[in-house]
Amino acid sequence: MPLGDSSRRMHVAFIAVAIALSLCAGRLLQLQGFDSATYSAIAAKQLTQTLPLLPARGEITDRNGVVLASTEAAVAITADPTLTTPNADKIADIMSKYVTIDRPAVLAALTRPKTQFAYVQKKVPALVYSKIAADLAAADIPGIYRLSDPIRTYPNGSVGASVVGFVGADGKGLGGFEWSMNKELAGVEGTETYEAAPNGGKIPLGDSKTTPVQNGLNYSLTLDSELQWVAEKALAARVRATGAHHGMAIVLNIKTGEVLAMANAPTYDSADPAAADADNRGNRAVSAPYEPGSVEKVLTAAAVMDSGATVGGQPITPDTQVTIPPLLKSGPLSIKDAFKHQELHYLLRGVIADSSNIGAALFARQMPKAELRSYLSKFGLGRPTGVELPGEAAGILPDPDMPDYTRDQIAFGQGLAVTAIQEASAIAGIVNGGLYHAPTVIKSATDGDGNPVALPARPSRQIVSTDTSAKVRDLMQAVTDSHNGRQNLQIDGWNSGGKTGTAQLANAKCKCYKGYVTSYIAVAPMDDPQLLTYVVVSDAKRGGSSGTAIAAPVVKSIMQYALPRYSIPQTTTKHKVKPIEWGPMSQRRYR
Repeated sequence: MPLGDSSRRMHVAFIAVAIALSLCAGRLLQLQGFDSATYSAIAAKQLTQTLPLLPARGEITDRNGVVLASTEAAVAITADPTLTTPNADKIADIMSKYVTIDRPAVLAALTRPKTQFAYVQKKVPALVYSKIAADLAAADIPGIYRLSDPIRTYPNGSVGASVVGFVGADGKGLGGFEWSMNKELAGVEGTETYEAAPNGGKIPLGDSKTTPVQNGLNYSLTLDSELQWVAEKALAARVRATGAHHGMAIVLNIKTGEVLAMANAPTYDSADPAAADADNRGNRAVSAPYEPGSVEKVLTAAAVMDSGATVGGQPITPDTQVTIPPLLKSGPLSIKDAFKHQELHYLLRGVIADSSNIGAALFARQMPKAELRSYLSKFGLGRPTGVELPGEAAGILPDPDMPDYTRDQIAFGQGLAVTAIQEASAIAGIVNGGLYHAPTVIKSATDGDGNPVALPARPSRQIVSTDTSAKVRDLMQAVTDSHNGRQNLQIDGWNSGGKTGTAQLANAKCKCYKGYVTSYIAVAPMDDPQLLTYVVVSDAKRGGSSGTAIAAPVVKSIMQYALPRYSIPQTTTKHKVKPIEWGPMSQRRYR
């Protein structure tokens, strides 16, 4: 067959090419002219990467700079499975040389289908990752990357754990100070936005924008880690020895409200909180209300004397006389003392020294119920103190129109509930010339650059007069001057005052009282109180049922260490022991 006309063939070819070029030109016109904004947005989105910049979590130290919580540089190892799948076994072999891995999980991450991102291993120390990366580079294995994934460390373990707290796997605070101040410790995340190549790498000369991070605040706590260790050890030993359910110990700087130690037993290790029972991962000193028992008599006496209440037309003082019957009718029941006696003739000083429930109730009856409650509220009961720790309980303070028998109970420490930090702070304020300082665990704070950060104001308040404060110190001195005090409560070398407490323990299961809460509070030196230690032990099974037997040994042990540590001079002058009774000698039994 003859071939076609060559010129015609060329015309057909040219027409086809022209049509193709016209289509391309039309598409180009559409993209660049009509749809240019959409096209540019898609291209920009495909070529732009935004990565988070993680701030450094703030450090927590004690008052002397001892590190309680810090952050160690670490990374999360990530992979692009489209690149790592062929070398998954080799990568796992290299990683296992430096870290403990779950090999099946690692292999599953390295070979995950239909994705270009997978987490392989978290919380790998930065130095360890650098060794893994070096081996991977030497073996020419691509596809392994890293993201910042810092590790929170607690060098002192359980020391101060109930105050310091702990963080979760995501680095966020879950307990203690780490929780209550999580926002301030965590800082503010930044971002980096940059032009990226198709493989995800940063284009060196491309556009980039960085929003800087704000590192978390660093906090210096008021805790003294060495004193904290002493308090924890002494308390834990006592809880074990007595078979108690738990115990709490607080040491306060009376002049500032600073918490120098706050111990709980049982406690936990901040580095391994999951190893402890959930009930022991909190801080009972701020979160577990209890009936305080006879320690509350200090508050009752302070309120009665400061209010101007009278007996026989005369203001009540430590020398005010009262006759104590064997029993005191109160509502449907009768109040009795812990020791059996006939009629006694006490001064208010003796009511406190020998811990007479009847005497405390008789004095409380000399002021209106609403006024008594007002004083207890002024002392900080019935509401959180505001200490910078989570889960603080308000306690229970009856209404001003409480029944008469409730007023009687409150006088000697039942019928209301307090927390250890409330009770300790109240008595610290009363003996401190009547000036109450809200308790605090924060000494100072700095930002990520080391600049001081202003702390919220914590105004002090006058809760009783300086005269009442001196009279209360007189009463607490009488406790350690008593027969029981000389034998069991005095602190060698320092003149101290105190008050024991024993209260029946409310049991929610049986809706009855079962067991005891025992306590002792001590302040020293009495001429100018500087330190206060308060120990509460709940439901001791052996060793006695009084504050003297159970709690006082721990207080004495802590104070014998704390007083010289803070260079508080020993007492060199003897004080005059004041009388606690009036009239003919009464039958004497000491608690």
